Amino acid sequence: MEATATEKRQALRRMLKGPGFHLAPSCNDGLSARLVEWTGFPLVHISGSAQHRAMGFADAGLLTLTEMIERARNVVEAVQLPIVSDAETGYGNAVNVVRAVREFERSGVAGIHIEDQMTPKRAGHEGFEIGLISKEEMVTKIKAAVDTRRDESLVIIARSEARDSLPERLERMQASCEAGADAVWVSARSVDEIKAYAQNINKPLVGVPPRQLVTIYQYGDLGVHVGVLPNILQIAGLHGMRQVLEELKKSGTEARYFKETPGIDETRKWYSELGNKELKELEAKFRA
Repeated sequence: MEATATEKRQALRRMLKGPGFHLAPSCNDGLSARLVEWTGFPLVHISGSAQHRAMGFADAGLLTLTEMIERARNVVEAVQLPIVSDAETGYGNAVNVVRAVREFERSGVAGIHIEDQMTPKRAGHEGFEIGLISKEEMVTKIKAAVDTRRDESLVIIARSEARDSLPERLERMQASCEAGADAVWVSARSVDEIKAYAQNINKPLVGVPPRQLVTIYQYGDLGVHVGVLPNILQIAGLHGMRQVLEELKKSGTEARYFKETPGIDETRKWYSELGNKELKELEAKFRA
């Protein structure tokens, strides 16, 4: 029996409020989401950055709300796992946030994160200059998001990109929590900053583990509840495609790649059988 959107949202809330640390690999489509589910992860993330890359764009706020919602629906319908989606800046001001929340909620995602960059946003971690809206406008956006959701189990996650000031980031996130945010995104660049979030924010924490500083599970030990892993599946998949393309160009056949890549036969079998069980069950149920 398929889980409802509310049931998936409640599952996400249990992960955020309960003990333990949970990993959410980022997926671009239903196929990669199925892979995450098959390998035993508890939830899925949809990265705005990865969605931009999947369409051949820089991560520069070029995708529309409609495009992100279409991807979200595809991922949601593919798996029984809770989905947390990047909602960028809410796609504009507080009025735009109202529409964005309505659409994301209809898509069936379990949670969304909204950040305090100006629209269109830029990837500050890639060296681009970013602009921030005021703390007051961010609070208004969070209030709009919380007020708009019809299902109170939909998780609203606040995120600040005030890169040059930890106190400002914490102040903005504390104000967002007072406005009704259910969780906070950890924008930290050191172990001490991660600890500062855990000590100063009285809400569940979500973020990207800084693997150059800590292991994924050490990140959880520092007080973070959900670790998001953007882009790793996309990069790993691209590398595999590049390898098989180079083998094709070199030898005129992909046989060596499929013969010498460890574990690929199991993945190939899973791929070839994908969806067949559900198809057979439906055909048997509705056979004339």
